[in-house]
Amino acid sequence: MATSSSIEQRSIDHVPLDERHGSPRSLLFVWFAANTSITAVVTGALFVILGNTALWSIPAVILGNVVGGFFTSLHSAQGPRLGVPQMIQSRAQFGYFGAILPLVLALMIFLGFYATGLVLGGQAMSRLFHTSPEVGSVVFAVMSTVLAIFGYRHIHRFAHLAAVLSGVVFTGLFIKLITEPATTDALSDSTFAAAPFILGISLAASWQLTFGPYIADYSRYLPEDTPKSATIGWTFLGSVVGASAAMILGALAAALGGVDFLGNQVGFLADLGGALSAVVLLAVICGKLTGNTLSSYGGYMSVATIVTSLTRQSRIAPRHRAVYITLISAAALAIALAATDNFLASFTDFLLFLLYFMTPWSAINLVDYYWVRKEKYDVDALFDPDGVYGRFNKGAFVAYALGVLIQIPFMNSTFYVGPIANWMGGAEITWILGLVVAGGLYYAFSGRIRNEAAARHLLATVHQ
Repeated sequence: MATSSSIEQRSIDHVPLDERHGSPRSLLFVWFAANTSITAVVTGALFVILGNTALWSIPAVILGNVVGGFFTSLHSAQGPRLGVPQMIQSRAQFGYFGAILPLVLALMIFLGFYATGLVLGGQAMSRLFHTSPEVGSVVFAVMSTVLAIFGYRHIHRFAHLAAVLSGVVFTGLFIKLITEPATTDALSDSTFAAAPFILGISLAASWQLTFGPYIADYSRYLPEDTPKSATIGWTFLGSVVGASAAMILGALAAALGGVDFLGNQVGFLADLGGALSAVVLLAVICGKLTGNTLSSYGGYMSVATIVTSLTRQSRIAPRHRAVYITLISAAALAIALAATDNFLASFTDFLLFLLYFMTPWSAINLVDYYWVRKEKYDVDALFDPDGVYGRFNKGAFVAYALGVLIQIPFMNSTFYVGPIANWMGGAEITWILGLVVAGGLYYAFSGRIRNEAAARHLLATVHQ
């Protein structure tokens, strides 16, 4: 992609070194803006709804985001090193065609978050411009689509604006909340309940872990020699600080507003802004627009990777890219318009569902990158079905399947409550098992790959 302000030309193909640009500091703004969204505020409210006090919601929020954000930020370092989208790199673990499975699951994530974002973004548009929520969602979908079509550079630029606006507005809302006598009373309740506390940590961790399938998409244009610590550090800081601030705000709002907040989350925050309610709504719109654009852009990457796997292409033409993004937006909008009722309950189920299926993928991807192949990949082979990564990797599928299955007795959702979760009073620790079991098994199954990598390293050392 040229350094001009034109529409992004590249798709899932490798970004050449002479087209790399930017600073890792930009990742702070992207991930702060994406996390300081109304969706994150609603997630924070769930901590109180599920049984935590406002006081104990705060450490649960921070712990979950720190742990989940650590693993997610490790994915970000793959962008500058490989110069390809996150899910293309999954071909190295699952095989050229085998990667279609995690791609389909990732696409479900993008559509789900996109749809929930359209519901809340539509409410903000409705309140600000005095339209119906449905019209607001439609307008919001159009805005997300246009920004995603313009692509990488413009997403980063818009995120700078959204991050600054969100930071200022959220600070003001915090000051407003903590000066309310009802908030002081809520924070004075130090009652601790272990099961809701653990479940809250899991919710925050799941929020972070679900960024994994597309986090490297927004660092892949950075120069190859960008320090790994800088890429990981700025991503971690933006994501963890942004999400923690939004979720704590949501927990305090739920404790203060109760039914009033639950019935109208966007309106409640706008009312907190008083005379500056329009500025609050604008911040909600910009923050959610950033997140929705990432979902639209990431969904396009997943669809493009699936399509090119089946057609054996290595890139998507810009005009086809616009069509894919538009279709993804249309699908998310259809879901949003049909799923506005009982939103909080549905969103809780959605977060937990994503957690069960994506943590094993994240573990396999990270173990392969850092411990098995040690950051050394044949990028050209990622686009070759007959390359060194093969078409299917049975070991990855077995590790992934067992990483999902081991979680079943520990699940706690409206669909199913496992016997161990029930015995633990509803505490949710499946994400830990998914990471440890899937990652450990994949490492155990990858002995041949590790031996071959060690032999290549030894040979290269001898030749030096």
